[in-house]
Amino acid sequence: MTRTFFIEQPERMPLNTAMLGVIITYLTEGIPQQVTVDWDLFSDRIQKIPTNAVDPAGPFPSYVTPGDNVLTWTNFLKNYQMPTVAKVTVDESLTRLNIPVASVLCLLALLPVALQIRKRRQDKRPMGLLLGLAVFLIAGSVFLFPYLKVSVARPSVIAPKMKNKEAVSVLHSLLKNIYRSFDFREEEDVYDRLATSASGDLLADIYLQNRKSLVVTQAGGARARVKEVEILDVAVEHLDDRPLGLLFYAKWTAMGTVGHWGHIHTRKNQYEAKITVESVGGVWKITDLELIEEKRIDPYAQPKA
Repeated sequence: MTRTFFIEQPERMPLNTAMLGVIITYLTEGIPQQVTVDWDLFSDRIQKIPTNAVDPAGPFPSYVTPGDNVLTWTNFLKNYQMPTVAKVTVDESLTRLNIPVASVLCLLALLPVALQIRKRRQDKRPMGLLLGLAVFLIAGSVFLFPYLKVSVARPSVIAPKMKNKEAVSVLHSLLKNIYRSFDFREEEDVYDRLATSASGDLLADIYLQNRKSLVVTQAGGARARVKEVEILDVAVEHLDDRPLGLLFYAKWTAMGTVGHWGHIHTRKNQYEAKITVESVGGVWKITDLELIEEKRIDPYAQPKA
C-alpha cells in the first residue's frame, strides 16, 4: 500500500480497492506492564503483516507471520507520569491571614509600659527600668515574628489582587484540565474530571461543545486527544463584586492528535472567549464561558503568498 484517501461522498468502487478499518479499545487502569496481540488472519497470498506498537517513547514497527503471530509490547518506561486532572487550589495568601501571636502579645504588653513612660516623663520621675522593658518588648516582637503564627480566614473584602502572571497560569492549568478530562472514555468519568475545573452549570455545555469541536472526520469520527494548549493572548480583569473573581479575555489554541491506520491525524483549533474564574471551596473553577470565536487551524498548511 502506498497511499489511502477517504471517500467524502458515497460512490461505487471495486471491492478489491476498498479497505475497512476497525478500532477495538480495551480500558485499563494506568499503563499495563505488557500487551500481547494474537493475529491469525493470514491467507496463502498474505503471509506477513506489518505491525506498529506506539507508546509515549515512540513507535516500534515490526511484523507478524504464521510462525510468529504474537505481537508483544513490554513497558520499559521508567519515569513516565500518566497525565492527570488535578485541582487548581487557591493560594493560601489570598484566603488566609497568618497572625504572629507572640509578636502581638509583646505589642499589647508594650501599651501599658508606654503609658507609664509618658506619665513619668510628665512627672519628671526616673523611667530607666521602663525604657529597658519597652526596648525588650519591641525586640521580642521583632524576634518572635516568624514564630507562633495562627492562620485565620481572610475576609474576602480585603483579599489581595493576583498578579497577571499568576492569573494566566491559573487559566492555563484550568484549560489543560478541561481538555485532559476528555481523555477518559466513560461519560461519568469525564464529568467527574470536568467538575474539578468547571462549575456545575457549565459541565454539559463544555462537554457537548468539546465533543463536537475536536472530532476528526478523516479518522472515522474519532475524537482527537489534546496534547498541547497554548495561550496566545490574554487580558485579566478583577471583578469588583467578587473579590476572588477574575475575568479573562483570552485567545488560545488546542492541538490534538488521533492515531488511524498507522499514522497520525492532527487537529488544531483556535478559540477566543470571555472566561470567568472564581474560587469555589478553595479551588479555582471556571464559572462562566462566553465563546466569541472558534476556528480550525491546519498546523501543516503553507502560508499564502
